[in-house]
Amino acid sequence: MSLLDVRDLRVSYRSSDGDVHAVDGVSLRIDAGEFVGLAGESGCGKTTMAMAIPQLLPTNAHISSGSVTFDGVELSSLDENEMRAYRWKDISVVFQGALNALNPVQTIGSQIAEPMRVHDASVTAAEADDRMRELLEAVGIPSRRAHDYPHQFSGGMRQRVMIAMALACRPRLVIADEPITALDVMTQAQIIDLLQSLSDRYNLAMLLISHDLSVLAQTCDRVAVMYAGKMAEMGPSNDVFGESDGVANAQHPYTQRLLRAYPNIHRERVFIDGIPGSPPDLSKPQVGCRFRPRCDVALDLCSVQEPTLVDLTESHVASCHRLVEGEVSA
Repeated sequence: MSLLDVRDLRVSYRSSDGDVHAVDGVSLRIDAGEFVGLAGESGCGKTTMAMAIPQLLPTNAHISSGSVTFDGVELSSLDENEMRAYRWKDISVVFQGALNALNPVQTIGSQIAEPMRVHDASVTAAEADDRMRELLEAVGIPSRRAHDYPHQFSGGMRQRVMIAMALACRPRLVIADEPITALDVMTQAQIIDLLQSLSDRYNLAMLLISHDLSVLAQTCDRVAVMYAGKMAEMGPSNDVFGESDGVANAQHPYTQRLLRAYPNIHRERVFIDGIPGSPPDLSKPQVGCRFRPRCDVALDLCSVQEPTLVDLTESHVASCHRLVEGEVSA
């Protein structure tokens, strides 16, 4: 049994123009100790899907259908008090934008220690302090800086503080939402290496959300690609982002176009090939394939019928009518 099993999840936002169906029938599983990446353009539903797991959605959002099962427990059926028993203790989050996520008037040490005392009454102040200092050292911050405030740290170090806080209660699943956004390349590499080493050290399962496909390809066991609230493709990293004899293994046209939008250092230098057009307006009813208006290999069927996920191998799936027709695009 998977540690996390999201099935046919649908999440909508209420707005003055009607409901916006940000996540529409998405399924995802994560096994214990597994590193899973989630990619897609801004607004495709990545963060909404991830925040629905620990029920940290904004007040105007709601899960309309589907299930979120963690270690055999249906989380979507729990009320707020019951859900508090799982947050941070079993499922923690590294939020996007550490400066906004950290309390500016509390020391980093107190913010790391607080979840331990809140979620485990048996933990003494001394034990929480010892664990906090151990975590700071584990993420590469000298424990003597425990009494410093967030503004006294660089962006990369604040991100390390967020990671330490996420690990405070020894969770089994960490959701890392764009943990390397707005950081320089060297700091990004350090943060990713840190996440990998901590995942191995503590046997953490991790859901890593990122726009950087190269990061996901190098760090994740499996990756998933979302488009306009739907799952476009999912499978082992090499099956989705790798190549065979110079040809991309990705089978969904959107995944292929995403890969072509990134420079390949192993090939001749060429201009980046962007994806024309814009994602659809999810507040309006969607007919057919949502990527069709931007797809250069669309079929007539794509305009009238929504594609379903097709099993390409035992672990690799993609949603495209061409795969059903036997016309795998290149």
